[in-house]
Amino acid sequence: MWGNGSRLPWTRAASRSRAMQRICPVPGGIKSYLEAPDALLTAELRQCPICTPVHRLRRHGWYERWGIFPDPESPHRIPVLRLLCAVTSQTVSLLPDFCLPFRQHGPDILGPFLWGVAIEGLSLSAALGRVRRGTRHSVAWHLWRGFSQRAAELQAYVAGCRARAPTVPETVAPSRRAIAQQVLSLVTDGTDVAAAFRHHGRRFHRRFGLGLA
Repeated sequence: MWGNGSRLPWTRAASRSRAMQRICPVPGGIKSYLEAPDALLTAELRQCPICTPVHRLRRHGWYERWGIFPDPESPHRIPVLRLLCAVTSQTVSLLPDFCLPFRQHGPDILGPFLWGVAIEGLSLSAALGRVRRGTRHSVAWHLWRGFSQRAAELQAYVAGCRARAPTVPETVAPSRRAIAQQVLSLVTDGTDVAAAFRHHGRRFHRRFGLGLA
């Protein structure tokens, strides 16, 4: 289907190899990526992030992972290219930036969901349901909890993004003000929330090796 045709479920691939991941920008979004997933592979991304001196990584096939996106018509199975360091035998997966590591819900859902909860004061279920219908409260709770558990890393990250902390609206509940400030720090005035979370998701992962949730 893609590459050498291997079709490993995401959970099984992750549990076997715990591959290093790189989150890579995809300017055209899901549709353009699915039309030409090979286009993601550049000379820069083939450089080994593990070894010194740097050498080229080998292509090591594909696996599929599950993804859930705002558009219900979007495919749920996303091909991910895997590369191999011949020196260490460690694999490096090139994850498109519309996905989050080890999460089915990507930044296009996470960003608007957090904005709805933290800034607009919606309930967890209402905020997630507005982005993607048919989702369970437990999913919303896990996304909220996952983001809140990144508090220390997010504080260090946003400190380098803005000279001053953004002002949180007085209407935000005290229990949500800390997360609201982090969300506002990631979303520059006038920036699309989902686009901001894709952009900062790449940079945050590059620095800490963590997804935003």
